[in-house]
Amino acid sequence: MAVSLMLEGAAEADKTLGKRLQGAARELLKAVGLPRREVSLVLTDDAHIRALNRTWREEDKATDVLSFPMDELAEGERRPKSGPLGDIVISVETTASEAAKIGWERDAMAVFLLVHGFCHLLGHDHAEPDEAQAMREDEDRLHAVVAPGAPRPPTPY
Repeated sequence: MAVSLMLEGAAEADKTLGKRLQGAARELLKAVGLPRREVSLVLTDDAHIRALNRTWREEDKATDVLSFPMDELAEGERRPKSGPLGDIVISVETTASEAAKIGWERDAMAVFLLVHGFCHLLGHDHAEPDEAQAMREDEDRLHAVVAPGAPRPPTPY
């Protein structure tokens, strides 16, 4: 279970959070039966995630998490058991502000955002109600693996 970790910008000092999320990502890979897949995890700041969001989603604003899946599976195609699964980029600054708004700790919110980003790597989306429901169910199941007993934060889907 290879989970690479990069800390950049305002997140460079967040080694403890980075290691926690790196371990959680390994647990997520095991939980979905993909222990030989690889995930790249980047903790960054608002400036960097805003640039990524502008480039890849044409939204010129910071966001909490971005996912870049590597698999493009056709209907019925099986997911490879090895190789890169994708990248998850989390802004520690947006994560902290979102957590504060709901009375959560930043690190607990970061764990949920990791799960959310991981679900996107698995092909989930939340644009349509039926997709959102399926994603929500997997998020809840996987969040329970990496944060047993922790509540789910409010989400807009």
